[in-house]
Amino acid sequence: MRLHRLRVENFRGVASREIEFADAGVTVIEGDNEAGKSSMMEAFDLLLTTQASSKSKNVRAVQPSGRDVGTGIWAEISCGPWRFEYFKRFNRQPETSLTILEPAREQLAGREAHERVEQIFAESLDKTLFGALRLLQSADPKLGDLANSSALSQALDHAAGQAESDSDGGESPQMLELAAAVTTEYKKYFTLAQGRPTGELADAQAAAASAARQVAEREEILKGVQDAADRLPRVAESIRQLLVDEQQRDVDASTASAALTEAEAVGEKATAARAIVETKAMVHKQALAAVTAREHARARLSKLRASAEANAVAIAEARKHAGVSTKQAEALAAELATSQAALASMRTDLAAAEAASRIAADRARLARLDHTLAEVGRLRTELTSAQHQVAAIVVTDDDVRLAAALDRDLTALTARLDAATATVSVTRLGTTDVLIGGDTIDHRREVSAADVTVIEVPGVARIEVLPGADSAVLATELAGLREREEALLARCGLKSLAEVAPASNRRAEAVRQTAEAERAIARELGGTRTEDLEKQRLDIVGRLPEPSDEAAGDPVELRRAERELADLIAQADRRRDALIASASEQTLRATTLEESGVRSVEEAAALSAEIDSAAAEASDEMLVERVVQAQTDLDAATAVLAKVREQLAKLNLNGLRGALSEAEAAQTRVRQQLAEQKRLQTELSTRLDVCRADGRLDELSDAVAENDAASAQLKRVSERAAGARVLHETLQRKRNESRARYVDPFTDRLEELAGPVFGDDVKFGVDDDFVISTRTLDGVTVDVDALSGGAKEQLGLLARLACATLVDEADGVPLILDDALGYTDPTRLASMAQVLGTSGGDAQIIVLTCTPDRYRDVVGAKLIAV
Repeated sequence: MRLHRLRVENFRGVASREIEFADAGVTVIEGDNEAGKSSMMEAFDLLLTTQASSKSKNVRAVQPSGRDVGTGIWAEISCGPWRFEYFKRFNRQPETSLTILEPAREQLAGREAHERVEQIFAESLDKTLFGALRLLQSADPKLGDLANSSALSQALDHAAGQAESDSDGGESPQMLELAAAVTTEYKKYFTLAQGRPTGELADAQAAAASAARQVAEREEILKGVQDAADRLPRVAESIRQLLVDEQQRDVDASTASAALTEAEAVGEKATAARAIVETKAMVHKQALAAVTAREHARARLSKLRASAEANAVAIAEARKHAGVSTKQAEALAAELATSQAALASMRTDLAAAEAASRIAADRARLARLDHTLAEVGRLRTELTSAQHQVAAIVVTDDDVRLAAALDRDLTALTARLDAATATVSVTRLGTTDVLIGGDTIDHRREVSAADVTVIEVPGVARIEVLPGADSAVLATELAGLREREEALLARCGLKSLAEVAPASNRRAEAVRQTAEAERAIARELGGTRTEDLEKQRLDIVGRLPEPSDEAAGDPVELRRAERELADLIAQADRRRDALIASASEQTLRATTLEESGVRSVEEAAALSAEIDSAAAEASDEMLVERVVQAQTDLDAATAVLAKVREQLAKLNLNGLRGALSEAEAAQTRVRQQLAEQKRLQTELSTRLDVCRADGRLDELSDAVAENDAASAQLKRVSERAAGARVLHETLQRKRNESRARYVDPFTDRLEELAGPVFGDDVKFGVDDDFVISTRTLDGVTVDVDALSGGAKEQLGLLARLACATLVDEADGVPLILDDALGYTDPTRLASMAQVLGTSGGDAQIIVLTCTPDRYRDVVGAKLIAV
């Protein structure tokens, strides 16, 4: 396929444009961003793939914004034996037209034209190769799936020496169709990725497994029915035996219940006897309590009387102590008043000393502020000077780089001009004036003939020396560089390119001094503003008093003496308070003792009257007799209780309760077992009845027949699947073996093209699918994925160029590079340009770029500016 010409109208921002491409070699289309370079290739794709009547989003997007016009795309294309002109108009008044120029003239329109082009491409265009031979700056530089490219396979097969004709070598379209048919048949039975059963084979396996399960389930059902028939007589016998056991367990439970009832009656007698004993014990306890209470009352009366006598002595002692504490507190209060007056005088002196100390601190702070403000003023003067110097120098780093580049280019171009330009030597022989360019020479002068040079002898001769074409071009370039030099020097305010770098250095030094001065000012200010410092200074000056000759004491010594005196006064104050508190406490104690003594006397009188009254009702001897009688009654009741307990122990009440519990538990177990056996008897009988009514034997026969049919179907499908597997695996193995033979020519061509870029010893590892996996350079092998973005991009272009140059011209497709090599350094750009210029051969290479300098070294490239 070759693209000869392409014309678009009203395509996005492109109003109208036509480009004629070189049939072989490199065509470079250069223009600014948004100039419509990529739009040309997008229009070409739209022409080939989309019908003119389409209303898709992609078609609507190419219509110019805000204009209701049709988008026209026209191309002249060669593909196989055909050469044709193809036109489509989209969006408004859709139209399609086709004019076939070769091999026989033919004209079609509308859908017929679109379908005819698709037929031509189906017969003559390798779409896999067409899609792979593109490299965009933002796309993955890896090649696409080239394993199914018939054109590349035939080219590589021919290069490997396997065949000499299209019919004998490579993967022809017929071979690809066979491979696709085999794959389709294989996918009926197995998954393509992992080879697991699917489709017909999976369905047949599932059907056979289901039929086998049906047979097993029905055999299991019949097996269960036979088991029920065998177990039913045993269950009936078990029910009869359990009915006999139930009657015996009922008798045992009744006997145990009667024995327990008799024992519980004796237990009730023991409970009654225990209650009588508890009553007698209560009476005895009460009698003892009465005797004890009488004794405690008499003892308490003796204590109350003794306490009243001791209380009178304590009251006198407390009042004596209170008087002594009061006199001591009064004496201490007089001393305390004298000490407090001395403390007040001392604090007055201390206040004066502290005021003098604050004034001294303010004066020191004022001195520091004056020094800081003076230093800040000096630094700001330096900062202003440095800033003025920075503002005065306008040279930037870009200017320095530009000056260096200009100086280098001027030197190189001047040398080239000197080498390519003739030198005219003029010597004055007599006294007649000789003029060169209007200037009179004295004796001898040599001038370069880079520009038009006029040598004149007034009134005698006029000689014009004209430069050659190459010299004129170099002189024009040199003049352009001189203009750029003058513009740079005028902008920087300098006289020569040599002054640009020193000026930049001076500016950098001034910038450094500015930053240093700003940091020094920040350190001096310490995060505050100058205005704040000046305000602080005015505040200090405003509150400082006039100088005084009065001498103030040492505030530290005064403060220590003040603390010591204050501590002594506090101690004396606490001592006085303690004495006053002690006097109050003794007075309160005396008052409390008096009140307590009164209550004790009253309580003793009341208690004495109470004892006399109780003795009148029951004397002490009568209380003792009651205790003796109660003890006798308690002993008799205790003897009766012991006799009944002995009788109860012989009956073993707990054992009888346990026997009854065991008999009732055994009765419950037998009844549960009997109920379970009756339930089982009913279940087995029901199972037999259901089996008789449902015809389970017929179901088993049907399931066996279905299982046989499913097994036979699985066998037939498995045989076809095995055949498909063998055919697929054999074909894939043979194709892989063939592809392995193709890899060597592709690798050789790739290494040949990569030599000028990476080095002559570069080697690549390429797998059977034309995927470049490793690169070996200087004996070091690395994965391609580990290479830099620029190296990957270069390798992607070289791989596409290898494909484009290997494929036969009749089968080839354009190699399209859209702003590629954006990550490539200048050295490799030159190498890539050399490869593109010298290795293109008969391939058609189309380059779209906004930086034409990347491809300026491509030899023989056709340049088209848009």
